[in-house]
Amino acid sequence: MSGQGFGESPQTPYDAAAISAEAGPQSVAYVRLKVDNAGRIVIPAEMRAAMLIKPGDTVTAQVVDGEFRIVSPGVALKRVQAFARKWRAEHPNENVVDELIAERREEARREDERYARLEREAAALDTRNRGG
Repeated sequence: MSGQGFGESPQTPYDAAAISAEAGPQSVAYVRLKVDNAGRIVIPAEMRAAMLIKPGDTVTAQVVDGEFRIVSPGVALKRVQAFARKWRAEHPNENVVDELIAERREEARREDERYARLEREAAALDTRNRGG
């Protein structure tokens, strides 16, 4: 271990080919990791592969009940896709795209009405201020 504070517990080799994005996220047993003076940790290669983290990825992190959780874009996408498949199976005749478009059109109509009202009010104030 280097004197910089980085380090991983020794691990048994793993087969990177056995962990693939198609298979989805995997589980890895607990591993002790060191936190350096700057608060950094090194995520072991096996864990990065299991989390579907690739070099250059930006991960999302949160603390829940004192537990630090990191989610990769790949895992987040898999979760959303699974949710969408389940929702679609439970609502086979609903088209959420059409519903979303209808909601957005209604929202745009309300905004147009509001801006038209504000323009009328501004014109009326302008007329009053000019003495007309």
